[in-house]
Amino acid sequence: MLVEKLEMILRYYKKSTHALRYWMLRQLPACRQMAPIMSDSLERKLSFRERVRLRFHLWVCIWCAWYLEHLQLMNESRRKRAAQISPPETSPPVVAAGDALSADACERLKRAVMRAEER
Repeated sequence: MLVEKLEMILRYYKKSTHALRYWMLRQLPACRQMAPIMSDSLERKLSFRERVRLRFHLWVCIWCAWYLEHLQLMNESRRKRAAQISPPETSPPVVAAGDALSADACERLKRAVMRAEER
């Protein structure tokens, strides 16, 4: 008797949760509208309204939740790779004794590298 009541309550809970999610999915912005907000969330702090809309959308849309997880993974991987490729700017240049470049020469080299990277 108790088991049957618990099963009935669980069924009702699942149906009502499903109905609520379905209703919210129709009320919230489409995935196409949320994708740029998800990308922006990695680069800047979202406004309160954007955060709330995003949280609700992710609660009802599993595909966008997966998309955001993949965006976060790619962003983290990109940052780790960038840290491996370029050493921190604070490290002193490695030069042999007496072979150091002048400050003017270092500045010219930096500008040349920046111009090359822009192309």
